[in-house]
Amino acid sequence: MASIRKIEGKGGVSYKITVSMGRDAHDKQIRHYKTWKPERPMTARQMEKEVQRVAIEFEREITIGFQADNRQTFEAYSDYVYSLMEQRGDKPQTLVTVKLLLSRVNEYIGHMKLTSIRPQHLNALYRKLAEPGANRWRVWADPIVDFKKLLEGQSLRGFAEKCGVHHQQIMRLIDGKHVSQKTASLIEKGLGRNDLFRLIGDDKPLAPKTIRRCHSLIRIVLGQAEKEMIIPYNPAKRATPPPSRPTRPSDCLQPEQLREFIDAIEREPIEIQTMLMLFVVTGCRRGEIYALKWENVDFASGRIKIEHSLNYLPHVGVYEGETKTSNTRYISLPQETVSLLIIYRAWQAERRLSEGDQWIESGYVFTAKNGGHKNPASFNGILRNFCIRHGLPAINPHTFRHTAASILLSNGIDVLTVSKMLGHAAPSTTLNVYGHAVEEAKRKAAECISDTILKKKNA
Repeated sequence: MASIRKIEGKGGVSYKITVSMGRDAHDKQIRHYKTWKPERPMTARQMEKEVQRVAIEFEREITIGFQADNRQTFEAYSDYVYSLMEQRGDKPQTLVTVKLLLSRVNEYIGHMKLTSIRPQHLNALYRKLAEPGANRWRVWADPIVDFKKLLEGQSLRGFAEKCGVHHQQIMRLIDGKHVSQKTASLIEKGLGRNDLFRLIGDDKPLAPKTIRRCHSLIRIVLGQAEKEMIIPYNPAKRATPPPSRPTRPSDCLQPEQLREFIDAIEREPIEIQTMLMLFVVTGCRRGEIYALKWENVDFASGRIKIEHSLNYLPHVGVYEGETKTSNTRYISLPQETVSLLIIYRAWQAERRLSEGDQWIESGYVFTAKNGGHKNPASFNGILRNFCIRHGLPAINPHTFRHTAASILLSNGIDVLTVSKMLGHAAPSTTLNVYGHAVEEAKRKAAECISDTILKKKNA
């Protein structure tokens, strides 16, 4: 933090600003100095406010090498705020999302000076983002040939490796689904052709939720500018983003559907069986299950410790980070699931021996063939193929999570307990997402009172 010292001399009032930057190799304190003197007549209050602003700018210039003035554009300043997020250690996924949102916002207001932005400019931006075609930069490559026939007789993984893409992208093409422009370009290069795809644009507007996220980010950027006294107030506080849509009930399996799925799971090989059962009984997120290590499985107490999550980003690859809410939690398991884990661990030990020197001791419960980590994105394919094998309706990876939460809440388990099990930041999140299950629990409670009290009274 910069320190400010007022100096009164014959030439009038001036201020000496000092920024300390720790110590050098010789243990000598590193300091930077700046003297500021009012260039025009000011009241004492005005001088105090202005010197505070100058001190903040000077400190920022020294620590980050960035100097702002009243001519600063939103785009340039948002880059600075992004660098603050990086220094703060924000999660990679958060930074990727911020970059994407800024690319949308900067197209419209990036050229504007911070001091020129008004609430009406932001409201106009939100209306623009809500128009058809606002999502136009999302362009996909649609296959125009039969990739199943084209790649007949070839190893899909081998071909994917040759092209430098994930094998799941090849599976998408075989299913007739679109891929990104980049993926399409790599595949055409691998095959030496340029007639395999047609580009399709997204003419949809941005969803209200996405526009509200843009608004939140703008508010953060302009809030920092207000804090640093570059602008007198934050115009985003006075802007009006679109209202959020009502939360629709989360998809979950009904009891008879769940029974059907569990019967199918029990017919699977031990690895898939164990993985899917953990999803069913814990309600954990995909990355949390994939990040689970044997050291966090307590067989004696029958519970697991969730403290990390495996994530995937295209430019980063697979990496281990904190859970979504950065909290550690413990989840008790049914005895049947504990027994399943014991059998699976013995099976994994056999696989470790068969791989010999090729085995990587990662410590993860669920691993690639060589013992290394799995890509959490692979679970989508595992789940899809599982449903196809057993003739079951396709489900989302989050379906098991929603199902576990709904079953617990509708059977009277309190919201706080369920919230902690799911790893929500607060019970209010659980209520917002699973309010329908809470209402079902209330209905059952009312029926219970009726059955045990009122009917007894009438007997």
